[in-house]
Amino acid sequence: MDAVRGILSFGVSMGQAPTELQNELHQLETKLLTARVLISRCEWGMVKNKDLVEALLVKLKYTAYDAEDLLREFHDRALRQEIEDAGRSRTGQFISSSLSIAKHLVHASDKRIRTAQGKLNMVMAEVEEVLRSIGLDRVEPVQVMPTTTEIITASQVFGRDTERDQVMEILGVTLTIDRADEMNQVITQLGLGVPFATGTLAGSSKGMSTEAAGHGGVATSTPNSAKRLKVNSSSFTGDVSVLPIFGIGGMGKTTLAQLIYNDERVRAHFTATIWVCVSDLFDIERMTKEMVKTVSEPNFDSSCNLGGLQARLKEKLKSHKFLLVLDDIWQITKQQWEFFYAPLRHGLEGSMILVTTRHENIAHLVSTSNCNPVQLQGLPDDIFWEFFKRCAFDKVEPESYPHLQEIGRRIASRLCGTPLAAKTLGRLLNTNLTKQHWMNINNSELWEQEQKEGEILPALRLSYLYLPVELRRCFAFCSIFPKDYSFKRHEIVNIWVAEGFVAPLGSMHLEDVGIRYLDELRSRCLFQTDPKFPNKDTYVMHDLIHDTAQYVSIHECFSVKDLSGMTNKPRHMSVEVDGKSLSTMTNIQNLNKLRSLRFGAKLDIQITWFSHLSNILFLSLEGCKLKCLPQSICELNSLRYLDISKSDIEQLPAKLWCLYSLQVVDASNSCLRTVHQDVTKLINLRQLALPAKASIALSNVPGLGKLSCLQNLSYFTVGRPKGAIGELKGMNQLRGTLCIKSVYMVKSKEEAAEARLVDKKFLEELDLNWERGTRNVERRPIENEVIEGLCPNERIECLKLHGFGGDRLPSWFNPKHLQNLRSLELSHCVYVETLSVPHFAGGAQGGCSNGIVSRAFTHITCISLVRCSGLKNLDQFLSPKNLPSVESILLESCFNLESIPAHTFVGFVHLRDLRLSYCTSLVCPQAREMVLPPSLQRLCIESCGQLERSFPSCLEELTSLTVLDLTRCDNIESIPLDSIPCRNMLKFLSLNSCKKLSSIGGSGIPSSIEYVSIRDCPKLVNPCKTTI
Repeated sequence: MDAVRGILSFGVSMGQAPTELQNELHQLETKLLTARVLISRCEWGMVKNKDLVEALLVKLKYTAYDAEDLLREFHDRALRQEIEDAGRSRTGQFISSSLSIAKHLVHASDKRIRTAQGKLNMVMAEVEEVLRSIGLDRVEPVQVMPTTTEIITASQVFGRDTERDQVMEILGVTLTIDRADEMNQVITQLGLGVPFATGTLAGSSKGMSTEAAGHGGVATSTPNSAKRLKVNSSSFTGDVSVLPIFGIGGMGKTTLAQLIYNDERVRAHFTATIWVCVSDLFDIERMTKEMVKTVSEPNFDSSCNLGGLQARLKEKLKSHKFLLVLDDIWQITKQQWEFFYAPLRHGLEGSMILVTTRHENIAHLVSTSNCNPVQLQGLPDDIFWEFFKRCAFDKVEPESYPHLQEIGRRIASRLCGTPLAAKTLGRLLNTNLTKQHWMNINNSELWEQEQKEGEILPALRLSYLYLPVELRRCFAFCSIFPKDYSFKRHEIVNIWVAEGFVAPLGSMHLEDVGIRYLDELRSRCLFQTDPKFPNKDTYVMHDLIHDTAQYVSIHECFSVKDLSGMTNKPRHMSVEVDGKSLSTMTNIQNLNKLRSLRFGAKLDIQITWFSHLSNILFLSLEGCKLKCLPQSICELNSLRYLDISKSDIEQLPAKLWCLYSLQVVDASNSCLRTVHQDVTKLINLRQLALPAKASIALSNVPGLGKLSCLQNLSYFTVGRPKGAIGELKGMNQLRGTLCIKSVYMVKSKEEAAEARLVDKKFLEELDLNWERGTRNVERRPIENEVIEGLCPNERIECLKLHGFGGDRLPSWFNPKHLQNLRSLELSHCVYVETLSVPHFAGGAQGGCSNGIVSRAFTHITCISLVRCSGLKNLDQFLSPKNLPSVESILLESCFNLESIPAHTFVGFVHLRDLRLSYCTSLVCPQAREMVLPPSLQRLCIESCGQLERSFPSCLEELTSLTVLDLTRCDNIESIPLDSIPCRNMLKFLSLNSCKKLSSIGGSGIPSSIEYVSIRDCPKLVNPCKTTI
């Protein structure tokens, strides 16, 4: 529908759009909206009579696609004409010309639009008749997007402790921990709330996240839930053992493997632990690279061939007793396994390989004679019901809904103890705690259909059918990505926006609406945190969830491994073949309806058929090995999203910037070196991700301000006459970080104000960089005025000033305006003498000094002041009253700084990190000696004048200190490590060039310390009485 909205807005922008234009477009828009509702009803109809409905559903979808394509074509032609006319005079003549063009477009397309309407009407009527014939003349329940979405993050797991202990026994791991403690170590992220009183294993995870967060599954153990492990007494006789875990999808195989992988005892038992996701393609080269990377340095040269990689892996493993987990093997031959296994044989005695798979035959193929495969089966009824209740009721008490518990038991009994089904269906039930909703799910005809091996679980199909209509397309589209694909949060949302799946919602950015879509899918457990990157915004689909997406998109989305067999006209396609196969493709006529195309294999040959992709919206050439793009890409006028990330492409064709509908160009981590100046023609560009060199080149492009929709701009370099700071005036959609370089080129407050930084309410970080700055005293008043004109929006969270040549901070630097500021960094601001700025505010908080009213910077957590040699006094600014939330303080090379309120530092109750270095002029009278808070974890002092007088007394309250680093502290005589409260917490100790230091306590270095560096302390004799 984005095409319709775009065309209408174009008509409105011309003033008086032709009546026939509005009428035709409104009619087709209405029909398409109705068609989408009818498609939803057809998907419900597939439950009743698949044979009768399926063909009509495909026909309706294809007809709706064709209508959307027609509207989009019309929109793109109008947009192109508008942009190409932009350089002409905007007089009445121009308006007349534009209206004439619009009328011409309407007349030229009138027949096609009417034909599309007629065809859509005919197909919709046919569908309605069939749906009535099978009793689906009513509209199925419409799911509405919730106003807020809660992502469950609590961790729980059920059972599997017996299997875990048995496997760990095979691994040779000693189980000496008390049972209660052992239970608390078993954790996984299943998206649940508070722990149960019984049958629950809860705790905290270390290392990799467990399967339930990334792959859905609960691990539970009872005598009948799994076949008992038979452990051959000849285990670990020198060869590398292989233990497979097998069972149907969703049973928790990966959960069990990760519980073992993450266990601290396992980590201590093996010198190297390696996790590799295998999935449906047993790619020996990729897996070998991952293993080598794990046991080698992260940036190793991976360009060598497979033989070289295996030789390197063999050499590395010779010195390790390793645990390798191969997760989710789908298919493999005996020859493939033996070739892959060959270098693994050379690990030290006791090394182990753990395999998870759905297939029993694979389990027996890879297992070694001393390890019988483990089969996981469904959870026992009582434990499964407790888990299902937690999924369905979450934070509310089930006892408050006795009528729902009765229905829930009937639903749970249909799920065969499958944890993944309980999780997804439970979250669906949780969206609506009403009897009608639960009865609708319980009475679904899906439960009555025969479940064949390999078919989609009814619970997962129901989870899809009950999605809001706008989320279904987003979910189904993801099937073109391979299994175990890591979906980056903003990447997949930007693709959805480019595809037109995301509908406007009030004044919200489409990207923000898309984030809501993703979070809603996550809340329903259809996306889960990627266990490979648990701390990043990346997600995966469980295998069965991915199968569901493939099932519901079977006639729209294709992952192609054999191009010769492609007979349909796909809309979204992923090509998983090499360049040689691509060059021989002949059925290119089937690609003219394609909207999405991604290459799973790295493209290494020129493609001549790109010009046939007349309806393409999303094109991914990630990892492409070509140096330049094919010129035919410049003919893709509908293209919205171009991905050339991680590619070898060095330069883009000049005509690429005439693809006026482009919204996203992702060239991150590519070899792109420059950007053509015609990039400013892309007035719809929302995201432009570039490598460093190209980002700098972009900042020098004249007329950059025309990109008013752009949401990211790493750098903007001020220049004359090109690159005037006023170019930023209309770029109010910028988000994230903006670094303005060469600010010294701005000549006045008025010129600076032309940037209108105060209007950029979506910026989170502002970096004002004068670069070489100025050391001219006469320039100081000018610099003071310039910075006044660079006032950011009050929502700014991080402010950085580098090389500022003025001697006072601007009036807007105050807590009232910067009320959301969380981080402040000043570097090379050599003339600034104080950070205290007079300002006026009612209802002041904090203190009052010299008639100056001050508020507190209540949200600042990080302060960094580096080479600000003009600073002399920080007593007012660097105080707990002014910075009540500060966690980190860095003062470095502030050579003239004389006074800090060190005696009040104990009031920084959240302070964790304090680093003071080369503040050589600090004066510290006894009454103002440093007193530190118990929260401090890292203390680094280097050459800080009289501040050294505070030692060792300043250590007396430090109960959490783990890092102590003292360098060039010439007046410190003793550090009594054996008597300070943190003696058992210290992990890192560095004492360097402390000339008078003669004692660190009678007991020497505490045994808790893992790293020690003591250098050039001539009076310290025999410090290491304790072995480290």
